[in-house]
Amino acid sequence: MNSPYHPRAAALDIGSNTLKMLVVENRPDGLEALGERTSETRISEGISKDHPELTETSMQKGVKVIGELYREMQSFDPDFSRIVATSAVRDANNREEFKRRVLEETGQEIDVIAGEEEARLIGKGVLTDPNLKNQKEIMIFDMGGGSVECIYIKDREIKMAESLPLGGVRLLEHHVQNPTLPLKEDEKMAVIEAVQRQVSKLPIKLENPEEAIVVGAGGTWVTSRAIIAHREGKTLEESSPHLSMSDLTSVFEEASSYDLEQRLQIPKLPSNRADVFPVTLLALIELGKWVGVSQFYHCFRSLRYGVADELLNPETPKN
Repeated sequence: MNSPYHPRAAALDIGSNTLKMLVVENRPDGLEALGERTSETRISEGISKDHPELTETSMQKGVKVIGELYREMQSFDPDFSRIVATSAVRDANNREEFKRRVLEETGQEIDVIAGEEEARLIGKGVLTDPNLKNQKEIMIFDMGGGSVECIYIKDREIKMAESLPLGGVRLLEHHVQNPTLPLKEDEKMAVIEAVQRQVSKLPIKLENPEEAIVVGAGGTWVTSRAIIAHREGKTLEESSPHLSMSDLTSVFEEASSYDLEQRLQIPKLPSNRADVFPVTLLALIELGKWVGVSQFYHCFRSLRYGVADELLNPETPKN
């Protein structure tokens, strides 16, 4: 007897700092990853200017990698596929030119999604994590280069999905005069004040911080977890997904006190994140203080899992 066929979906996430590909099968017990890859390719340089545009270098580099990832995910013969682009492309005045180049490279249109849809899909992706299946209250912070997506989930339903202009590259370009030097005190305060100003607009906070889980998604969380794991003599896979505020603060204090050359020597800190890492980590620590928690749960399942899940399990339109 032939084994049952499980539908497959492929998602390609064009983020500000990273490009991510995922192919999954829809199994009875949830999504099973068949292939996934992340490329630390930043396309968002200059996106915080008054007239933001993707640079020619960023577009050429990004389109080349997108083509490679697209061909890799199509090798799995998915039933459905979607390419989405987030903050950097969304804010760029020349996004139509970038979309045209990606279409020429891949043969598929890209969807430039709004911040609220990005946040909603991140929430859907996090909900596919089997470790969170019994969790009643969840707050998610997904840090990108251009924005931070803030999602509040209660009883498995997304109650809030907001996008805030607090991405790492945006904060760096707005508030740090020279990224090759250690962070100055006034630069730290500028980042903290920017976070506080934005979160004051959010309509929801945790009802029960003692029982709720605050989820971190995105590259800064992966990097922080890898650095902490290395300190403990563990690999990323062996490490705990629970990251304490004290450990994150320790990593921040080290990274922010170093100049760029010293930061490049920190084990597990990718070279292309060394300039922006202290600012992004500081913003995430401040978000943790705002919700009043002592630790975060790091989740690998984010936007691309939400895109794939929606392709395989489309919501029934409501009247």
